[in-house]
Amino acid sequence: MPLLKVTPSIEVFYDKTDFLDPWVQKPVLILQHGNGRSGEFWYRWLPRLSEHFVVIRPDMRGVGRSIAPADETQDISIEHCVSDLVAIIKAESKRPVYYCGESMGGILGIVLAALHPELVEKLILVATPVFISEAMKVRYAMGHGSRLEAMKTMGIRQWVLQTSVLTRFPPDCDPALLNWYVDEFAKGRPEVLVRYSELVNSANASVYLPQITCPTLAIMPTLGQITDADQEELLRTQIKDIQIENIDSKFHMIHLTHHEDCIDRLLDFLGVHPRH
Repeated sequence: MPLLKVTPSIEVFYDKTDFLDPWVQKPVLILQHGNGRSGEFWYRWLPRLSEHFVVIRPDMRGVGRSIAPADETQDISIEHCVSDLVAIIKAESKRPVYYCGESMGGILGIVLAALHPELVEKLILVATPVFISEAMKVRYAMGHGSRLEAMKTMGIRQWVLQTSVLTRFPPDCDPALLNWYVDEFAKGRPEVLVRYSELVNSANASVYLPQITCPTLAIMPTLGQITDADQEELLRTQIKDIQIENIDSKFHMIHLTHHEDCIDRLLDFLGVHPRH
């Protein structure tokens, strides 16, 4: 699978799945993971979506199979992640793409669609916060001075485990899924994971919302702890052409725990088939 050189010293990896007939027009769907994860976290989506789209799953700089930058502070930013997406889209499609991002991946999608409207035909946001509320910053600090201090003091794996039980996965979640999630997340280089947490903790995408002109679907957990009602209202009032659909969960990882419902809504939005 491709490693794309985005700077003289940085390469980003993306997985490309294309099972479509060679002679048909092939719509491209980008699946962008969230903070600290990788393209592997979309594995439950791939079987159904690959029947209809060329599916591209990028790994953000420094995570998954992308090459870790020499200086994460200088080389990892929202702007860099968006420019990497622009490079991938231009390398893989001559037409605007469908873009689906979960959590921080949705924040990148908001910025991408606002600044590069010629590249995004439709935008799908899954459990995407506009910003991290002050209340969530306190909860994710886990009794420490800040989220970043907690990650450094507790260690990545323990911090991810405790915050996942708190906000990401419901109590009746399959323990094997939770353990897999924590193990996969903790594979990343600690300094890179801390840098991405720093970015998402300080991000605020509200200024970009009115600039989005493409049709947009937001799939959000009901009573989301990270994506609260105030943020849903921001999406509803600030994006010109948006529909919001809720999944019955107050936990964040709906793209893993409620993947079939999320996929149904995405396919309906993209006009592939009626919902079952």
